[in-house]
Amino acid sequence: MKQKKAATWQENLKRVLDNKEVVILHGNVRDTAYISEEGLPIKGLSELLRRSGRDLDFDRIVFWGVFFDKEQKGHSPIWSLERIESLKSGDDSGEDKDKTTGAQDREAAILHRWLSKDIRDTERRTIFVINYIDKITPYSSRGVYPKEIAMLITLVQKLIETVPKNNRLVMVALKDTMIPLEYYTANPKVALLEIPLPSRDERMAYFTKALGTQEISTDQLELLSNITSGLFVKDLENIMEDVASALREGPVSRAELKAIVNRYRIGMQDDPWASLPLEGPPKGLIDSAESWFRERVVGQDHAVREVVKALKKARAGVTGLATGQEAKPRATFFFAGPSGVGKTYVAKNLAEYLFDTQDAFIRFDMSEFKEEHTISKLIGSPPGYVGYEKGGELTNAVKSRPFTVVLFDEIEKAHPRIMDIFLQILDDGRLTDSRGQTVFFTESVIIFTSNLGTRSFNSSGKPVGEKASLAELEKIADPAQRGKAIRAHFVESVRNYFIYEISRPELLNRIGSHIVPFNFLEDSDTQERIIEIKLKDITANFRDKFSHQGFTLDYEPQVISYFKDRYGASIASMGGRGLVNAIDDEIAFQLAEQLLMAEKYERTGLRFVVTLNREGELVCICRQ
Repeated sequence: MKQKKAATWQENLKRVLDNKEVVILHGNVRDTAYISEEGLPIKGLSELLRRSGRDLDFDRIVFWGVFFDKEQKGHSPIWSLERIESLKSGDDSGEDKDKTTGAQDREAAILHRWLSKDIRDTERRTIFVINYIDKITPYSSRGVYPKEIAMLITLVQKLIETVPKNNRLVMVALKDTMIPLEYYTANPKVALLEIPLPSRDERMAYFTKALGTQEISTDQLELLSNITSGLFVKDLENIMEDVASALREGPVSRAELKAIVNRYRIGMQDDPWASLPLEGPPKGLIDSAESWFRERVVGQDHAVREVVKALKKARAGVTGLATGQEAKPRATFFFAGPSGVGKTYVAKNLAEYLFDTQDAFIRFDMSEFKEEHTISKLIGSPPGYVGYEKGGELTNAVKSRPFTVVLFDEIEKAHPRIMDIFLQILDDGRLTDSRGQTVFFTESVIIFTSNLGTRSFNSSGKPVGEKASLAELEKIADPAQRGKAIRAHFVESVRNYFIYEISRPELLNRIGSHIVPFNFLEDSDTQERIIEIKLKDITANFRDKFSHQGFTLDYEPQVISYFKDRYGASIASMGGRGLVNAIDDEIAFQLAEQLLMAEKYERTGLRFVVTLNREGELVCICRQ
């Protein structure tokens, strides 16, 4: 296989240094090293700039406060901003006439000489570097600066304008948005260049060079290159050392490589995915998983099968084979169907199945993200805005619990720009928050839910025929054909939404074939099973809450038929959510009277039974 050329951005750096007088570098400027085309680490940005300058025949490189050239190498104390203005008319030689001025004055004098004289010197081709320009002259959204900062911004602007053709000025910032716009807006002398995190080709070149003599296969090197997306070179160096150490003990499996990477990617080594049982009760992935879900999720056998199929691919490690990208969420689903049929319920049970607790479930109601500015709730507010220090709700949640199920409920209600966040998560398996911290979704399950297919109006307020089409499909007599047609309707509605309504086919492509349609809960047996599950939940919760008083709660079988006859039509058309409220209200009212009587007479150890009286009315009776 032909090796792709690594470090393309470094070639771009040389190109802009060769053609532009001023270069603003931003992004990954604080990494401990950068990867050369040969896969060797270049130690730090200063060394990279020296190499680039040497390749372009520059004679020297001067750093703000530190001077390097071919003849001498030295450094001096940090310059003092407060002394700049008072030394504007000082001695350009940089030598103190007043020996009491001290090191700060000497450094300020050197800075003034640099600003007023050195950069104009064309005898020796020089690269001048200002590190952390975003800290020295930070951007203000209000356009108001303290006197000292405003003065320095003016000096830097003059410096930009006076750089001659054979010299260069390089300014380094963490983010280009954190420096004054005046430096680069509509200025043909200035080029902005983002230094990226190591690309896959760079990572492959690095691991091949560092581990090529070890007993490691090309497939394993490619795996390391794939799953280390979004990491710094410093992290790659640590991973390489750990892998090399493990290889000295013997062959290393793919699972062990992933565990090593997870130490630096998400701070955890234990992998709940790897511990999923393959067979045996209660939830063996090969022989028991579907049964486990069907005990909890009633009437959605097709959805359960699709979920289990995706889990098997994730557990086997074959997700992303077609693209070669393994740095993605473990699984992605789009649950589509009418309201109240179990979409969120499946997601909660999936969290329990995978991670042994429904606490590993995060839900975001996308109706709260209708406005563009609400994107900050997910990833955090920009610097300078209220709440910046808190970070984002999504990024904070996944960072603290990387093994989790993340549900974005009613996705069609979100602002279109939020789709860009989802695209990054599904594509790269990571997201950068407003503070520049990378959060990895590579161990998460991402689920979108939607009622697309049941609407009368689209997101623009225009009428659509989804509801009318669905009503026609419900008239199909054969239950199997009706269910198949309704599922196809929901899948087609989702596809039309992404392709035609919001014009985001690229997001649909990332979801792929994982659009999981949910059906109506029309079957009589299904309705009875749902009612039975809810009644069991109520009795179990009652025992937990009142066990200290010795109270228990039971129900007689005819109660199931009572609720089915009373609410079956509602379940078929509106789902089971209304049923839960109805059962809770009716039983709770009857139960409340009995509990109050027990409290009045200070009785304990009672057994309450929900049943029907002779008139067929729901009642709750007390038995010893």
